[in-house]
Amino acid sequence: MRLAIFMALLFCSFFSHAQFQPRLYAGGKMFYNKAYESNLYGAFEAGAEVFRFKFLAPEIGINYYAGTPNEFEKLDFESSPPQGVARYDGRFHSFNFSIAPKLIFGNKEAALVILPEYNFGTMRVYERFFQRNGNRYELREDISESSRHQFWTFSAGVEGDFFSLEHINFSLLLTYNTLNSEKAFEDLQFSETNDNYSEASSDGLGITFRAYFDIFKN
Repeated sequence: MRLAIFMALLFCSFFSHAQFQPRLYAGGKMFYNKAYESNLYGAFEAGAEVFRFKFLAPEIGINYYAGTPNEFEKLDFESSPPQGVARYDGRFHSFNFSIAPKLIFGNKEAALVILPEYNFGTMRVYERFFQRNGNRYELREDISESSRHQFWTFSAGVEGDFFSLEHINFSLLLTYNTLNSEKAFEDLQFSETNDNYSEASSDGLGITFRAYFDIFKN
């Protein structure tokens, strides 16, 4: 939180020298990780590039991450063949605020972008425990927990007027995030069993796609 306040004050110090013409943005992120269903989890985001001062274009925004880790089935290896005795699944979502000292080198037609982004908000995780009863599984316990967290994303890529649209630019970035959903699942414990569902991930690598809208441009 202190870092977010410091960065906000730093952005404000440039206002008197910067070109104050905010641009709104909206976009999405998709991350590849084998710990999730379909090997993917993602996020939606929206915000604003507050101003532009030479190569510095700071941004503020909000984002929403969500994912469904793989199911885990516990097997009884004393039976032949091994038979499932319990099943666990889960999901998470996270709502965050973001602040980023975006660096951009180039012009409106095409530019290199470097985007370190600090995120802070809340994450909620959900877990379910199923126990075998005959030929089917029955739900025994359904739990959830919410916690505050913070993490960084680091992105680099290109931004420009790729489709010759007067008031809209697009960016495509390679993104690495340090969102640790794995720890949140590990910290949540069932009361009906000593087994712990600890799927999910501690980071992710993927892509970010954004559209920037120059709605204040004459």
